[in-house]
Amino acid sequence: MIEEPVKPKEKDQSRLDEEVVKKLQAKFDEEERLERKKAEKEKRTNIALVEKWDDIHAKIDADHLLDERLQAQEQEELS
Repeated sequence: MIEEPVKPKEKDQSRLDEEVVKKLQAKFDEEERLERKKAEKEKRTNIALVEKWDDIHAKIDADHLLDERLQAQEQEELS
Protein backbone atom coordinates (compact mmCIF):
# COMPACT_ATOMS: atom_id res chain seq x y z
CA MET A 1 0.00 0.00 0.00
CA ILE A 2 1.31 3.45 -0.97
CA GLU A 3 0.89 6.14 1.61
CA GLU A 4 0.18 9.70 0.63
CA PRO A 5 2.68 12.22 1.97
CA VAL A 6 1.24 14.02 4.92
CA LYS A 7 1.02 17.75 4.49
CA PRO A 8 1.98 19.67 7.60
CA LYS A 9 -0.76 21.64 9.22
CA GLU A 10 -0.74 25.36 8.58
CA LYS A 11 0.37 26.11 12.14
CA ASP A 12 3.21 23.57 11.96
CA GLN A 13 4.27 24.85 8.54
CA SER A 14 4.31 28.41 9.86
CA ARG A 15 6.54 27.36 12.76
CA LEU A 16 8.88 25.54 10.38
CA ASP A 17 9.00 28.58 8.11
CA GLU A 18 9.88 30.79 11.08
CA GLU A 19 12.71 28.43 12.05
CA VAL A 20 14.08 28.47 8.52
CA VAL A 21 13.90 32.27 8.44
CA LYS A 22 15.72 32.51 11.79
CA LYS A 23 18.46 30.14 10.62
CA LEU A 24 18.90 32.01 7.34
CA GLN A 25 18.97 35.36 9.15
CA ALA A 26 21.58 34.04 11.61
CA LYS A 27 23.70 32.79 8.72
CA PHE A 28 23.34 36.12 6.91
CA ASP A 29 24.24 38.05 10.08
CA GLU A 30 27.35 35.91 10.62
CA GLU A 31 28.49 36.38 7.02
CA GLU A 32 27.92 40.12 7.33
CA ARG A 33 29.91 40.22 10.59
CA LEU A 34 32.79 38.35 8.99
CA GLU A 35 32.79 40.71 6.00
CA ARG A 36 32.89 43.75 8.31
CA LYS A 37 35.75 42.18 10.26
CA LYS A 38 37.64 41.45 7.04
CA ALA A 39 37.07 45.00 5.75
CA GLU A 40 38.29 46.49 9.05
CA LYS A 41 41.42 44.33 8.97
CA GLU A 42 42.09 45.36 5.38
CA LYS A 43 41.60 49.01 6.32
CA ARG A 44 44.11 48.73 9.20
CA THR A 45 46.58 47.00 6.88
CA ASN A 46 46.23 49.75 4.28
CA ILE A 47 46.72 52.45 6.93
CA ALA A 48 49.87 50.69 8.15
CA LEU A 49 51.21 50.46 4.59
CA VAL A 50 50.56 54.16 3.95
CA GLU A 51 52.31 55.07 7.21
CA LYS A 52 55.29 52.89 6.30
CA TRP A 53 55.40 54.45 2.82
CA ASP A 54 55.34 57.93 4.36
CA ASP A 55 58.21 57.01 6.71
CA ILE A 56 60.31 55.63 3.85
CA HIS A 57 59.57 58.67 1.70
CA ALA A 58 60.57 60.99 4.57
CA LYS A 59 63.88 59.11 4.98
CA ILE A 60 64.56 59.37 1.24
CA ASP A 61 63.86 63.11 1.35
CA ALA A 62 66.13 63.53 4.39
CA ASP A 63 68.92 61.57 2.67
CA HIS A 64 68.55 63.73 -0.43
CA LEU A 65 68.78 66.95 1.60
CA LEU A 66 71.81 65.65 3.49
CA ASP A 67 73.48 64.73 0.20
CA GLU A 68 72.85 68.22 -1.18
CA ARG A 69 74.32 69.83 1.96
CA LEU A 70 77.39 67.59 1.86
CA GLN A 71 77.96 68.37 -1.82
CA ALA A 72 77.59 72.10 -1.14
CA GLN A 73 80.02 71.82 1.76
CA GLU A 74 82.56 69.97 -0.42
CA GLN A 75 82.24 72.61 -3.14
CA GLU A 76 82.79 75.34 -0.56
CA GLU A 77 85.91 73.58 0.79
CA LEU A 78 87.32 73.14 -2.72
CA SER A 79 86.90 76.78 -3.68
